[in-house]
Amino acid sequence: MGSRYEVEVTVVSGKNLKNVNWRNGDLRPYAVLWVDPAAKCSTKVAIDGDGEDPVWDDKLTLPVGPDRSLDDALLCVDVVHANADKDTKPLVGSARLPLREIVDEAGIGGKVLRTLKLKRPSGRPQGKLEVKIAVREPARYYDPPQPGSGSYARPYGQQSRDFGSYGYGGSPAYGAPPPSGYAYAAAPPPSGYPYGAPPPPQPMGYGQAPAYGQPSAYGQPPSYGQQPYAAADQGKKSKFGMG
Repeated sequence: MGSRYEVEVTVVSGKNLKNVNWRNGDLRPYAVLWVDPAAKCSTKVAIDGDGEDPVWDDKLTLPVGPDRSLDDALLCVDVVHANADKDTKPLVGSARLPLREIVDEAGIGGKVLRTLKLKRPSGRPQGKLEVKIAVREPARYYDPPQPGSGSYARPYGQQSRDFGSYGYGGSPAYGAPPPSGYAYAAAPPPSGYPYGAPPPPQPMGYGQAPAYGQPSAYGQPPSYGQQPYAAADQGKKSKFGMG
């Protein structure tokens, strides 16, 4: 029997993250979260704080998945450097948290503040992530989302690969980040990590489809093109009366 729960996660901030981009400049981190590998979601790229101590305060909602119970479900978090150069490995650190711990502490619907310790791909601990987590029953399809509930999380794009039970010792392939928009109600995208550039911050309204296509630069509205304008006013023709 599949799970009937979902996980609301607010990624608040990071502390003492490894700057994997030290050869080229500052760290530009964002977080990738999932319980079901087929429904991975990301925060925006942090612009508050410095790269190694970022602030996101970004809320996402993740499905537990049809084949998982709360007893064996894990919340998985990867912190990734955006727009990594070819000589830069983008994975900053990873953390895993059993959802059963949250339910045992706060019950269904209760919220817990946790500090997750990140591990580098080598297994060495470095960095922390502060998150707020609640395991809850999903709203019925005819219930409107609560204001600020973050019920629609950013999905990933189409270019991806599933690395399944990736652990701390492995390093997944990263490419471009997900397109902007929220699509929790839509069919889940293929699993994997198309990371790179930051996802534009364009939250969609309730019931809207995600915005696909080429994303704009972070912090700027997408370019939709200019509306055609009418030609310049033509000069008025002189009217002469008949003699």
